[in-house]
Amino acid sequence: MSYINGEALKSKIQSVIIAVLSIAVIFWAARTYMSGLLEPSSAQRESYRLGTVVRLTVWGKDKALIDRALDDSMAEITRLESLLSVNIATSDVSKINANSGRFVAVSPETKEVVALAIKNAERTNGAFDPTIGSLVRLWGIGTKNARVPSGAEINAARALVDYRRVSFYDKGGKSYVAVGSGQSLDLGGIAKGWIADRIEALLKERGVKSAIVDLGGNIYALGESPKRREWKLGLQHPKKPRGEYFATVDAVDISVVTSGAYERYFEKDGVRYHHILDPSTGYPARSDLISVSVVSKQSADADALCTALFVMGLDRGAAFLKRHAIQAVLVKGGNGNNAVFITPNLKGCFELTDGTMALEVLK
Repeated sequence: MSYINGEALKSKIQSVIIAVLSIAVIFWAARTYMSGLLEPSSAQRESYRLGTVVRLTVWGKDKALIDRALDDSMAEITRLESLLSVNIATSDVSKINANSGRFVAVSPETKEVVALAIKNAERTNGAFDPTIGSLVRLWGIGTKNARVPSGAEINAARALVDYRRVSFYDKGGKSYVAVGSGQSLDLGGIAKGWIADRIEALLKERGVKSAIVDLGGNIYALGESPKRREWKLGLQHPKKPRGEYFATVDAVDISVVTSGAYERYFEKDGVRYHHILDPSTGYPARSDLISVSVVSKQSADADALCTALFVMGLDRGAAFLKRHAIQAVLVKGGNGNNAVFITPNLKGCFELTDGTMALEVLK
């Protein structure tokens, strides 16, 4: 049998205590570090902008940084809306419309959006047309002045819809845009997407690595989710209340834009008139589609293409998608049944969650 003297025992006990405390500190530090990885701080801003509820949610370890990024983003949305909204009398777009037939000095941002809108109009052969303002104002869908115009009124307004009459140029460090005499720009079909792209870029510049930019139907998923995996973005069910989904799309650094006839409409004599107008007829598009979602790195393109694909309908839309590298989800309605069509490039990241719908991959 061996014995330990008092001093040796005291030293050994102290060593054990120090070791235990060291392990506890290491465990606490590791748990704190992992908590920072798995459960970063989050902050959110919400406001009514762009004719919808705008919601920005950001995650990160630096609370002060994400708060500043959110404040800057909301301020930028307000600034861009003041340039691009047709409902603000002092906006660049309102000035262009008030001076139709003449060049108007505008911000570089406004010229950029108009140029991109014309590019998408050309790409879709006019199924999307930013000079549709005269028809939008005539129908007034989504306002208290909504009505069914006469055939003569529609024909007169439709004659003014022609994206080929829009011109723009730069000179002396300034940008200029002009529409044809009597024409009226309406960037409602592309502005939210373009602003979503700008906010995604701004958040990245501020050091944000994980965020959801929600501009009411226009979603941009920045980076991975806080759980270090893809975001699962729900696609609004076209026949159910807002917030109920029929499918999900996995998303990282990508935008998902959804549009459909269910969003804004009015009824007259038992007929429903929705807000997606067909530039070629002047009437709400008689489409066999009830919802369109486009998945794209560029939210502005996705925004414009949603409108164009809806106007085209299933057959023309499927042919268009086959010619272009675009990811899209088309929902066809009729006879109480809904069929979902997806492009082949979505097969790995799309999940249909509504068992009553049939799924088909476009060829």
